[in-house]
Amino acid sequence: MKDDPAKRAWQASVEIAGAPPLEEVRKGVNRFYRFISWRNGIEYVACAIGAISFSVYVFTVSHLFQKVGSVMIVAAVIFVAWQLHRRAGAMAPEDAGTMPLLAFSRAQMVRQRDALRGLFWWYVLPLLPGMLVFLLGTTAAKRGETTALVMPGWREWTFIAVMAAFIALVCWLNIHFAGKLQKHIDEIDALAGEGV
Repeated sequence: MKDDPAKRAWQASVEIAGAPPLEEVRKGVNRFYRFISWRNGIEYVACAIGAISFSVYVFTVSHLFQKVGSVMIVAAVIFVAWQLHRRAGAMAPEDAGTMPLLAFSRAQMVRQRDALRGLFWWYVLPLLPGMLVFLLGTTAAKRGETTALVMPGWREWTFIAVMAAFIALVCWLNIHFAGKLQKHIDEIDALAGEGV
């Protein structure tokens, strides 16, 4: 397949069209790096606020399930922050080393795309059990219980439904953004003559 004349002609047309100027690629890579750094910075601050708030709740809320849920949420928030760093941490263009800038840019886009596609599993799902336990404890505490469980009422079910809709929207948006990244990855692959 290496000597396929159609592939050679297609690659020659790409070479004629040419890759974008290096300065344009560099600006795009720097802009992407700044965006990922900014997004992750906001996420880390949110994680810190969540961890501090629910750590305080462990000592201030009255129901046992609120306390247990708070501990679970703190553990989940720490896990989420670690996963965010591991899966979607921003890598500076200077970290490219000897890798061509376009290849480095593609690798970063693939990394972010994969993180966005798996967001439910490493970001949303770890938080859900603690949130549910905390909500059950809050429901019981409102009714004067300190250890017993109480069935959620219509207000709690409405809150759960709204939260489920919000989570579904966030997941959909992230999958949508992963699709946009895939289009950019495909454009880079077309420039490199791959995927034919």
